[in-house]
Amino acid sequence: MIIDVSEHNGVLNWESLKTQIEGAIIRCGYGSNITAQDDKYWARNVSECERLGIPYGVYLYSYAATEAAARSEAEHVLRLISGHNPELPIFYDLEEAKYGTAARANYYAFEHEIKAAGFRCGLYTGEYYYNQYMHGTAADYRWIAKYGTNNGQPQKKPTLSDGANYQLWQFTSKWMNQNMDASEIIDRSVFATTTAAAVKKSVDEIAAEVIAGKWGNGTDRKNRLQAAGYDYNAVQACVDSKLSASVKKKSVDEVAREVIAGKWGSGVDRRNRLAAAGYDYNAVQSRVNALLSGGSKAPSKSVTEIAREVIAGKWGNGSERRRRIQAAGYDYNAVQSEVNRLLKR
Repeated sequence: MIIDVSEHNGVLNWESLKTQIEGAIIRCGYGSNITAQDDKYWARNVSECERLGIPYGVYLYSYAATEAAARSEAEHVLRLISGHNPELPIFYDLEEAKYGTAARANYYAFEHEIKAAGFRCGLYTGEYYYNQYMHGTAADYRWIAKYGTNNGQPQKKPTLSDGANYQLWQFTSKWMNQNMDASEIIDRSVFATTTAAAVKKSVDEIAAEVIAGKWGNGTDRKNRLQAAGYDYNAVQACVDSKLSASVKKKSVDEVAREVIAGKWGSGVDRRNRLAAAGYDYNAVQSRVNALLSGGSKAPSKSVTEIAREVIAGKWGNGSERRRRIQAAGYDYNAVQSEVNRLLKR
């Protein structure tokens, strides 16, 4: 059995539910792509399903009157499921009679966007609505509601006028006396996943999403990545690499001035901290000494300026470069270290 949940069900005890259900279909929102129309409990419900390993799908309640509105509703879903990997399809909930004549075209517009993003798509509606407006719709998955007396027990199954098969039958909205919709699995093909290539993103893509904050932090991040089928260690290593590469190093001159200002500690602690940050301790310390010594030959330009002049060929090469730099009062090792840094950019 699969349950259908939304903010109307309030805060659910998913650990208790896990022992009683095979999966869940979670409402992410309703209508066009407007944040005010996100389901208030979407984030919590999807997080709990991923934390506990409960298979889940997603649905959005439609108010679309046009295909353009249906595409906006697809964008609404795709915005909210970014970073998630539902095992069950994404269902388009079509129930509004006043938009019934547009419903079939709207379904195809919605389905196109969802499939283009690499996810499976299905249709959710009631037996009457399907037979009145949706018969003949070529949906890959159909989830049909028919309650009967709605006493919490399955009764007479839906009959579709075009003879189409359906995978799920929603038979009650009174399950467990919680006013919760429950569906019977008619065809287990609904649990068949698409190919990994169609759904999964590269480690590099997921790492970028992690950095953007789409996968949470700490244990929550680890659980969500593993539940979505990703290698947490590989993703985290890529994250660390990206963050390390994005740190812009300062020039030797800048770091030396920070050392003098007391920002890098002293003694062995300073050496360790500079090395850990990727700086050449000897070059930095030489520049510190030069700045502190002052004197008539105190350099008038920064190490970075001189390094750029070296690269431009203004200070010669080899021993001549060393002699000229030292004669001008600059620390040759610090300048050469900065030259190397600039050339590696």
